[in-house]
Amino acid sequence: MNSIKEAREKLQSLQTKTSFEKMVQVTAILTKLLEPHRIRPIIVGGLAVEIYTRGDYTTVDIDLIVSDREKAGQLLTKLGFTPSGRHWYHDELFVSVEIPNDVLEDADDDKVIELKLEDGLHVYVIGIEDIILDRLRACVHWKSKSDCEWAKRMVLLHKERLDWAYMKQVAKKDGTSEQLEQWF
Repeated sequence: MNSIKEAREKLQSLQTKTSFEKMVQVTAILTKLLEPHRIRPIIVGGLAVEIYTRGDYTTVDIDLIVSDREKAGQLLTKLGFTPSGRHWYHDELFVSVEIPNDVLEDADDDKVIELKLEDGLHVYVIGIEDIILDRLRACVHWKSKSDCEWAKRMVLLHKERLDWAYMKQVAKKDGTSEQLEQWF
């Protein structure tokens, strides 16, 4: 799948998939088309939480960090998405893509993981530590109870493999270390 035509056909084959499968596959297709341009889209936000909670959390859109929003927008439009501000909608798939930023802020690029899918496709996902820290910041600074809950759930699910030294260091800078310590 290297052409827009093939990508559109692949998108059409997603009609019967679940919302989660559609979002991950759309991201994989976009990744396949952007990588030859040295652009690596990174899943952040709710879809990252959904991936790390193995579907317990659900979201309605794809949040991507893409270094070249214009190029991504051109490709999304060619794939049948309709632009609206920093969002693109696909009316047939009921999939929405948002590109909230062109750089991965408050996160470590080295912690981004590559998630391999069928057909040789893959996506990049913000590191588990950084999505937990993102939700932790919302928990502490916005007093968001749901973000507290999801951050804690991800800590419990991935406790054995988390880079605690990294998390403690970032949490100290963010003013969230007290809450993080309670989850140890």
